[in-house]
Amino acid sequence: MRILLVGEYSGFHNSLKHGLVQLGHEVTIVGDGDGFKRFPVDIEVGSSFFERSWFLHKVKVAWWKLTGKNLEDRLKLARFRESENKLKNYDIVQFINSNAFNCEPPVERKMIGFLLQHNEKSILIACGDDYEYSKYLTEEHDGYSILDATTMGEFQKKQLFHTYKYLGKGYKNNYLHLVDESLCVIPSNVDYSMALWNQPKATQIIPAAINCSKFELSLNEDLNTIEIFLGINRGNYWKKGIYYFEKALEIIKDKYGKRVGITIAESLPYQEYILSYKKAHILLDQVLCYDQGYNALEAMAQGKVVFSGGSAVYLKAHKLSAVPVIDAQPDVDYLVKKLSYLIEHPEVIISTGKAARAHILNYHDSVEIAKKYEKHYLNIG
Repeated sequence: MRILLVGEYSGFHNSLKHGLVQLGHEVTIVGDGDGFKRFPVDIEVGSSFFERSWFLHKVKVAWWKLTGKNLEDRLKLARFRESENKLKNYDIVQFINSNAFNCEPPVERKMIGFLLQHNEKSILIACGDDYEYSKYLTEEHDGYSILDATTMGEFQKKQLFHTYKYLGKGYKNNYLHLVDESLCVIPSNVDYSMALWNQPKATQIIPAAINCSKFELSLNEDLNTIEIFLGINRGNYWKKGIYYFEKALEIIKDKYGKRVGITIAESLPYQEYILSYKKAHILLDQVLCYDQGYNALEAMAQGKVVFSGGSAVYLKAHKLSAVPVIDAQPDVDYLVKKLSYLIEHPEVIISTGKAARAHILNYHDSVEIAKKYEKHYLNIG
């Protein structure tokens, strides 16, 4: 089959592409590379023009304030139009999200419309914020969530605008249009699946694919200093609950001194990010989640001990009795306790790291995950 994967977040579609290609399919990714992360795509529609200088960035911001329109969107649309002949006649067009190009709704709708018109079947992935997910979090969800920081004040609420914006009419209409046109909606993890309990087109969760051939077991067996890594992306700082990790690390540093090494990296391109935690024993991924994010899964593939989602909700959804992840909860004392145990029992770090890689090989291998997608491609419509 000819398959067009639309949009890229954190390597999600690149890893799935690897599996699909191994199965003999012709696969193309179109997207903007996910901003500063610069993930590879086959057809690039992103633009960094307005980030080349302080002046150009200010022009973009000023124009948006004056007109409500994003000049960068116009460049993306122009690049999309230039590539239209390469975006036709696929058997499957799969959208990573209802806002896969990260444009304002009117511009996004033009791209969506073209892709739906000129390709055979479409599938929507529940991966990242969208209308149904945002609606669920604001109206139904009980428990901690990515919106918890809104209780801290107006500043935090403004920082979480990215999630709330999907409740707007344009984003809502684009989402509902894509759901209506798509043959199914596939949730990529528990967090997104929870919001789809009443969605008739929702399938069972298909876990994120990991290209395991890219990663080797990379255990740091020098346990004299326990290396802890925290990666920060300011764009999702509040929704991931990074502030809990920061507070916990302050306590750990005072408590253990030179027994620990703490590395904090901020807003790195993907390739630099992967290299920056190579010597880490422990990786702190995110707190306000119920499943593992993509960074967590790739770190687990390398044998790192990861703090991320791994609660009873996760275990039940995936029909597992245990998972080699430290379930990160929004409780600083709890996080300190879990970190302290690992620092004081370093042998657990090695055994957990090995189990983490085995888990990824068993449940997230890109070829096996691609087979699950392939069944939907072949059996639906």
